[in-house]
Amino acid sequence: MHNVQNHINWCWATAAKIVGVEYCHRNRLPIHAGINIEHANTIRKDCQGLRPQICGLCKGMLTVDAMQLDIVEHAKDTYRNPSGNLPEDDEGKARALRYIITGNPSSISPEIVTIGHYWDEQGLLDSSPSLIDEAIRSGTPFIGNYQRQDGTFHSVVLYPMSSSKLKLFDPWDGFQGQFSISQIFRSGFLTNQGKGVILWIQYIRPE
Repeated sequence: MHNVQNHINWCWATAAKIVGVEYCHRNRLPIHAGINIEHANTIRKDCQGLRPQICGLCKGMLTVDAMQLDIVEHAKDTYRNPSGNLPEDDEGKARALRYIITGNPSSISPEIVTIGHYWDEQGLLDSSPSLIDEAIRSGTPFIGNYQRQDGTFHSVVLYPMSSSKLKLFDPWDGFQGQFSISQIFRSGFLTNQGKGVILWIQYIRPE
């Protein structure tokens, strides 16, 4: 399950992987050579937080999706998250996207746009409709973030299907569903994780 997060806190890296790889494919760009291993597994000696039901097994040791692990190792905050076992913030997701596309997590390009915040009381459809439209018109999947019922924040991937509909992919379990833009950003959608509303998004600005 290479697009299902192998670690309880790797939704940020898995969502970035899906979006970044798709961006490269659509724009005929090479995926950074160090992570051009979309369907490979590797052993991770640190098993803290790994999901055994998702991970593979080799010689009695858990294996993880090699690209997920590579993204974590290169895009994590080395000061606050040296083990890579903690969740990352928006900067971590932006670093991951730039690493996939350029090989340099600190690159100034491409531009990663973040709109909205988890504390915003006003929904994105009301505060930033033109930027939502820009993200959708790009045609490239982008990252959506929301608060789950248990209070934790979670990243999913949103695929533009039309000007009024998006497909949601949840890296936690591979759930897929199509929802209207109003459901995604205002009234709420339902996944296996429960109900949610996307509070903020991150997308790659078209050049």
